[in-house]
Amino acid sequence: MAKPWDQRSAAEQRRVQNGLVNATLVQMALAHVPFVRAKLQKAGVDARLIRRVEDLKKVPLSMRRDVVDPVRNPEGPGAFVLKGTAEGVKRFSDRSVLWRVALSRLFGGEEVQALAIEAASRSVHLHLSPGPGGPIPVSYTRDDLDLLARAGSRLAAVAGVDREDRLLNLVPFGSTLDFWGVFYMAHGVGMTALHTRREGADLAQALATGFASEPATAVAVPADEAVSFPGAAAAAGVPLDSLGLMLAVGRSLTRSERERLGEEFAKAGAPNVRIAAAYGPAEGRVLWGECAVPAGTVETFGFHTYPDLDIVEIAQPDTGDVLPDETPGEIVVTPLGFRGGGAPRWRTGDLALGGVTQRPCPNCGRQVPRVGPSVRRNAWMRRIVLGGRRVRFDFRDAASALAGAKDWQIELKAADKEHELFVYVVGSESDVGPVISLYEAMERWGVPPTQIVLASEQEIAEKKKAIESSWPRFAEI
Repeated sequence: MAKPWDQRSAAEQRRVQNGLVNATLVQMALAHVPFVRAKLQKAGVDARLIRRVEDLKKVPLSMRRDVVDPVRNPEGPGAFVLKGTAEGVKRFSDRSVLWRVALSRLFGGEEVQALAIEAASRSVHLHLSPGPGGPIPVSYTRDDLDLLARAGSRLAAVAGVDREDRLLNLVPFGSTLDFWGVFYMAHGVGMTALHTRREGADLAQALATGFASEPATAVAVPADEAVSFPGAAAAAGVPLDSLGLMLAVGRSLTRSERERLGEEFAKAGAPNVRIAAAYGPAEGRVLWGECAVPAGTVETFGFHTYPDLDIVEIAQPDTGDVLPDETPGEIVVTPLGFRGGGAPRWRTGDLALGGVTQRPCPNCGRQVPRVGPSVRRNAWMRRIVLGGRRVRFDFRDAASALAGAKDWQIELKAADKEHELFVYVVGSESDVGPVISLYEAMERWGVPPTQIVLASEQEIAEKKKAIESSWPRFAEI
């Protein structure tokens, strides 16, 4: 009997990942996801030659701007979704899928075989990831939903709930990974769960409705509402003596939030409640989970990932260079085994303050990569007023437009009721082509720079030296 994933050594995990990397890239590029196929063709990368995790470095990173910019991706966000065919399944699927398709014909005939092919080739479920440029669809086949449920059962195990628990899901219903990740957590474990819509309902009302039929032993709430949860329960007259776990969904909880939760649950007469958090990148495939700790405990141990379902890297946000383990930086994910769409080496825009570590968890002993210990979503995105318009500006977008420059710095200044955006770049007055391309790209994205300044390498080096930040190319003044 195979050992559980969280008990396998790093070497054992890597061996399985190597096989999954090849199968995933081949399916995305050839079976096929239009965005990935075009991206790899442009880079001159043959997906069939990506056979090991180490080979992934040959694959260019992708980010939101690559999908929503009509110049970079003329097919639009729909190219992020699988356009599979029966022929693609037969030619490019891994052996497990081919074996299942063959057996379905043997035992059920052509109609059952058609259903088996459809399970691996047709998108049946979508999440939408909102952001600058419009929503990006995150698509799942029926097979993918089985993987989402598998990830959900692991999230439940990390958080400390099982099929005997009763879950109240207070994450607002919507086409988000946060809601459906919790939904499939309950489905994967087989626990009884009530999933609320919360249309026009505040937290207290939703609590009163949810606890009316049967008290919950576990509750999932948006992380932004976690601290107000015990007070909302008191306001609704809901006793929490049956509650064993609160799962904060969407991000890490801060130290002060965890301290306050300890105080609030004590006031509510539920001092033994345990707290865990769940997070997944918006364009990712699964929710990762933290170990549950007693309410009031401020120490956390990072989000436990699933080595057979995704590969996690940490990148320098201004250059995209991969960083060593346990170094803060941008989270980059490659889904493994998911067929419905997406892209390998996806830059999430989220900051892992401690990077990723391969060490066993000091709390539970699980031997899986952990992200964190805390995560900050959209870490390099700002809401600014530029040219009289309120826009969302992502430092990484401007950095991607400057990828070929010798050196550069982006400077965001807060002026009277507005912002000014300066781009300093090493360039030549005799060759203004790159500068014009830079301006046109940023104007197309709705964030034209106030000024592009040609500077020397020494001038930019001095400007970066004056910035006290891990990423001095991104200056906020």
